[in-house]
Amino acid sequence: MSFKLPGKRKIAKILSFLIFLFVLTQLGPRLSNFKPQLQKEDSKEHDLNSINLACIFQGELGKDESLYLSLLKEKVPTHLIYRLTSVLSHVFNLRKSLPKDSYRLVATADSILFFEYQKGMEEKYEVKGQNGKLEAKVVPIELNRIVKSMEGEIENSLWEAMIKKCQNPELILKLTEVFEWDIDFLTEPQKGDSFRLIFEEYNKNGDFVKYGDILAAEYDLAGKAHLGVLYQDPTGHKDYYDLSGKSLKKAFLKSPLNYRRISSGFSYSRLHPIFKVYRPHLGVDYAAPMGTPVVSSGDGVIICAGWNKGLGKVVEIRHSNGFVTSYGHLSSFAKGIRTGVRVNQKELIGYVGSTGYATGPHLDYRVKANGRYVNPLKMIVPSAKPVSKEFFADFERNRDNLIFALNLLTAKGIFASVR
Repeated sequence: MSFKLPGKRKIAKILSFLIFLFVLTQLGPRLSNFKPQLQKEDSKEHDLNSINLACIFQGELGKDESLYLSLLKEKVPTHLIYRLTSVLSHVFNLRKSLPKDSYRLVATADSILFFEYQKGMEEKYEVKGQNGKLEAKVVPIELNRIVKSMEGEIENSLWEAMIKKCQNPELILKLTEVFEWDIDFLTEPQKGDSFRLIFEEYNKNGDFVKYGDILAAEYDLAGKAHLGVLYQDPTGHKDYYDLSGKSLKKAFLKSPLNYRRISSGFSYSRLHPIFKVYRPHLGVDYAAPMGTPVVSSGDGVIICAGWNKGLGKVVEIRHSNGFVTSYGHLSSFAKGIRTGVRVNQKELIGYVGSTGYATGPHLDYRVKANGRYVNPLKMIVPSAKPVSKEFFADFERNRDNLIFALNLLTAKGIFASVR
């Protein structure tokens, strides 16, 4: 009897079977304990179409990057991005997205399960999928409110006196806004002036987030004390008042722009820098860099926005009580500024230029009272409404509490913590 060797194919099959038996006996127990895991959150590669489980996408917006582009970079399918951004836009203006905004998305191949968008430390938004529909909402962020105090003395400027003590320069701006109708902080502060204030500060988990309101403040200008307290009446109206309940807010700002110097004052006989003849200069010239923003000094209606011979591009605004202000030599007007438009105090109306008869960039600012030009630097400006008589007792209680706190200024400066 003869013995026939098996063919090559049969030998290969036999070897494969023997290898399979070895793997099964040696690795079987390990394989039985294996459990599939979700992809890690920091994974940069996702393929929703190849799995049945949800994937987690998370990222941070880069410079000049929209949410759409960031999600696309993370390989989120375009149809999901479109659905997500369409719903999110109902509660958040996507044009306000900024670099460092962060997000987290949980999604399957054909649906969005959860999306969270964090804008800074103050804003959070969510999108959830439920019953085949997506719903977006604003998520309230709970911040810790602390009342603090600060005091100092002027050596060169208010900015230098406060900037090292502030978490954010925003507080300096808030203090100047309290007294901006009475003090021109660009020119009037001098060495030896002093200030003190109590204010709100908000933090989250111990980290600074933002400043709230200044509750009470005092600025001593050349020996004259200017004091203001914040009061909100039962109707919700909020303003700064002096101790007698008179509003610190005036009908007109002290100046309608940030300027370097006053290059020419109000005069009925001034030597014109171009024509070399004496003629009236019925306004104040504020020298400032080309393009410096100019705002309306008070509420009113624009009666002219165009060219006016020597004043070049000019805006004229009619206010209540017979006042008219004009802003000349502008390089351009702000968007939407035209005759007939109503503007509010501090609203942007144009930019510093040198149009018309001008030797350099500056703002020619003029004020008429009942048809007669007056010196903007010396005119008596009417105040806003004082505290209503029916709320005056409530105002006094709040005022006294704030003044008491202000007088308790300490180096530590923390009076209360309210969640």
